[in-house]
Amino acid sequence: GKPIAGARVVATNASEPLPVVDPRRDGVVTGTDGAFAIAALSAGTWRLTATAGERAPVTSVPLSVDGEHARRGVELVMTEGAVVRGTVLDATGAPVAGAEIRVVARGFVDWRPRRQAFSGTDGTFAITGLARLAVEVVAWHDSGASAIAPVDLAATPKAQLTLALDVKGAISGTVVDRAGQPLGDAQVIAEPDWSGGMADRVAWSVRGVQQAVTDQGGAFRFAGLPDGAYRLRAARPGASEAALDLASSVTAKPGDSAVKIVVAADGRITGKLQLPDATAPLAFSVALGSSRPVAFSSKDGAFALPAAAGSYPVTFSGFGFVTIAKPATVTEGKDTDLGTITVNPGRSISGRVVDETGVPVAKATVAAGSLLTGGGAELYIKDESIGAKDTETDADGRFVLDGFPPSTLTVVAGKANAGRSASIQLPAGPDSATLELRLGRTTKLTGKVTRAGAPVADTVVIANPIGAVASNFFVTTGPDGAFTLDALAPGAYIVYPMLGEGGRGPKDMYTRRVDLALGASANVAIDATPGPVSLAVTVKTDKGGAVPGAQLIVFGAAVNPQTVAELRDGTNFPFSDRVIPIYLRGVAGGSATIEGMTAGPHTLCALLGDPRDPASLQFRCSPATLGGGSRQTATVVVPHAWVE
Repeated sequence: GKPIAGARVVATNASEPLPVVDPRRDGVVTGTDGAFAIAALSAGTWRLTATAGERAPVTSVPLSVDGEHARRGVELVMTEGAVVRGTVLDATGAPVAGAEIRVVARGFVDWRPRRQAFSGTDGTFAITGLARLAVEVVAWHDSGASAIAPVDLAATPKAQLTLALDVKGAISGTVVDRAGQPLGDAQVIAEPDWSGGMADRVAWSVRGVQQAVTDQGGAFRFAGLPDGAYRLRAARPGASEAALDLASSVTAKPGDSAVKIVVAADGRITGKLQLPDATAPLAFSVALGSSRPVAFSSKDGAFALPAAAGSYPVTFSGFGFVTIAKPATVTEGKDTDLGTITVNPGRSISGRVVDETGVPVAKATVAAGSLLTGGGAELYIKDESIGAKDTETDADGRFVLDGFPPSTLTVVAGKANAGRSASIQLPAGPDSATLELRLGRTTKLTGKVTRAGAPVADTVVIANPIGAVASNFFVTTGPDGAFTLDALAPGAYIVYPMLGEGGRGPKDMYTRRVDLALGASANVAIDATPGPVSLAVTVKTDKGGAVPGAQLIVFGAAVNPQTVAELRDGTNFPFSDRVIPIYLRGVAGGSATIEGMTAGPHTLCALLGDPRDPASLQFRCSPATLGGGSRQTATVVVPHAWVE
């Protein structure tokens, strides 16, 4: 009960999915009486986190702030911090000085809490002031790395470890230019090649990104690499992040000692963009590969920009035309002229945004795209959305968005302090659409995710409106497993934590249905406890051949989806106030394995085609009832013609 002076307290918006907070700049320091005050917090849900020397960090429960009245009497109780001590040893048992030790909280996002230290001359280290939770500890040195050691600091707050540097895999080589001259101070990065059977994939975020800078002879070396295949890329000294992303890769495995990475000089991409009537778009952007787009505006639609040598797609996007990608091969020191590219105006979405009484709303945001992603309070996050465009309504509440392809589109509108519309899904087709989007009061959804009775921290939770599957709103759980979405339109949602990777990576989703009523908050508890069953799934053709590659979606219930959209739409899921697990896995060589399943009815679906082209997707589902055995098998059969 004694006051703690000198503690640093910072406020984080609990409804913001990707908060950027610097405690040194954004925090306040407690006085001799332990008191603190944080001014000018906007309306919403906040968490307070306090840190103080060797005490354990403490994070408050979510706290509601109305933006007008002070929230007083908040008390943060700090306890003795956990400690990880130990010694780093080499293969002979001798202590290793200068080894980096990393302690990373267990969780399912890359930005979860982590602390680092270095071993002393006697190989010992101590990291104090840790939170009492489950962590993973790893050591790294120029001579090798340790295995990842799991430690439950809640059960053992004072852990003593011996970390042996017995992961000895190393890759070395040189970076040269096209003439064979070594490049000093070149940037080099090594990433697992997931197609190479990398066994340490799940743990990679604990080990961290492998980066190096070459010496003046162009030499580099990566040490402490687990078995598997790696892709190595390099860029010239001082090159942009985009140049490193676009660089051609070289595949290598631990033990390779003469890897040569050739870095070519930049070239240039030029061309001209025009509409069917030969006029130029008012403004557009050009993106090389997955790098950030570069904006252009010219009378004749001409563009020119430096580009790394290599082959990759060039994407053109902007208002007034459909986003288009063109393949390009850039030669060092030369211009690659893509010529005149005629873009398609595409379909448009126009209309008006009104409030609950039908009055037009000016300066409301309207967004549309193939996938719209927002936060717990943010309507729309551009960088997290796909094929999306946005605009603001004029004084009469009117808007126009154009340049969309004839695919399924999702539309949503909103304005701070005025409400938001429901997410609307437009069917695929070439026709333009005129809409009236009505803003209404938003509702608040809170909840908690647990696993075997313990809170699941640092995990993405997504709310999908049922019937508008390509609309996502996401946040992350706090240390107590709790989450808050402050501003959702009323309606029915599928809510789930995503345990695993984004995109097409392996993941488990424990889904529940939540119905949000106007003017009423809702709370949902999600139990993400895995079961004891390991299921080996075979995907083959009706001629008996293995399917070389596919996506496997397994539902923990008997469902009968008729379309690709229904595979995750949730409309026909038999929720009945229970959790329905959904497992996503990649199929390689005709097989996939899912751990942690439970007994009972399931539906196994194999999905073939390119997810970026919904028209190409085909799927076939098979029912399966799992028994009580720990290891079971199942098969999904697809037409042989699909593989051909």
